[in-house]
Amino acid sequence: MVIAYLLGSSNKSDAFLVAFRIPNLFRDLLGDQALNNAFIPAYAQSNYSKGFLWAISIQFLSIVFLINLILIIFAKPLVMITAPGFIKDPEKFQLTLILTYITLPSLFFFSISALFSAILNTKRKFFLTSIAPSIINLSIMTFGIFLNLQKEISLAIGFILGTIIQSMFLFLFLNEKFQKPDFKDENIKTFYKLLIPVLLAYGFNEINLFVSTIIASFFGEGAISYLNYAFRVFHFPFAITGIAISTIAIVDFTSSKEPKKDLNKALKINFLITIPITLIFILLSKFLIQVLYQRGNFTAYDTEITSIVLIIYLLSLPFASSSKILTSYAFATKDIKRANISFIIGTITDILTAIIFSFFIGFYAVAFGNFTSSLLRHIYLTRCFR
Repeated sequence: MVIAYLLGSSNKSDAFLVAFRIPNLFRDLLGDQALNNAFIPAYAQSNYSKGFLWAISIQFLSIVFLINLILIIFAKPLVMITAPGFIKDPEKFQLTLILTYITLPSLFFFSISALFSAILNTKRKFFLTSIAPSIINLSIMTFGIFLNLQKEISLAIGFILGTIIQSMFLFLFLNEKFQKPDFKDENIKTFYKLLIPVLLAYGFNEINLFVSTIIASFFGEGAISYLNYAFRVFHFPFAITGIAISTIAIVDFTSSKEPKKDLNKALKINFLITIPITLIFILLSKFLIQVLYQRGNFTAYDTEITSIVLIIYLLSLPFASSSKILTSYAFATKDIKRANISFIIGTITDILTAIIFSFFIGFYAVAFGNFTSSLLRHIYLTRCFR
């Protein structure tokens, strides 16, 4: 809401959202997803050994720090690859690059937070890990509104500071005393055996987001913003269904004697929640966009376009949520092959749909690609684990 109010659907909002998306893409790859699906099963297998915990913490964060440094050094080609449509507008491209330099260091702090969250999740302290991301939102809003700089710069500064504060917040509740790292623990091999396939699997998923940004960057001012604003609204029900259920369920999947029963229960809960939510959100889509965004630089025309994009995104909600749960089950039971195949199916479907349909319906094809890929992933994974 604050971003829409301050920047609307403009070149500035497009630039900020691309700079905001780049570290978030790598966060999804190296942070939350990798830690939840690789760390938790390996940590449980080690009987929650503190030596294992500290060894993995040091190794993983060192790797992420180096990757983050490399990304900062190569920020310019990274922006050129992510949003090639911006190159023809030097001012827009330069602004995106500046904002990317500000936001990129957040990857390291995201990874710290992801590690702390994974540890807290094993202790079933789900509330803390659920509210922690709101710290970033509050920081973005506070600095965006009150910092006396260009608003896109203020928002970017709020974002990077928010990631630092989030990691500090989680650390306060960790209560893990330092213990000598046990780099010889056999479960470290288990972690990396899970981590590499997880990275490959979610790497396919991140390709979707990169291609989506690339496609949208060619459709002029506002295209990236419309997609992002709609996706933010879509992500709310997705977060309280697929993400929330899978985050809790993976802990059960790794410790249960009958994980298939837990999977069936999780899927039933998912559909009981997501189907009515999808219908309600579709019926109220325009109203929701008006209430959330239509003020300041965000116009009634922006509301019309964004609400259409939102409806297309919402069609995928039940299937995106179930796919998230089924993927967590695959990683928890170490069925990496099927998880990877599902991501390959989703990636190919998403990209082909977005590219082909973009010639007919423009940037709306990006949202439609999300629906088709979610549906096919759901069908494939359900057939695998039914």
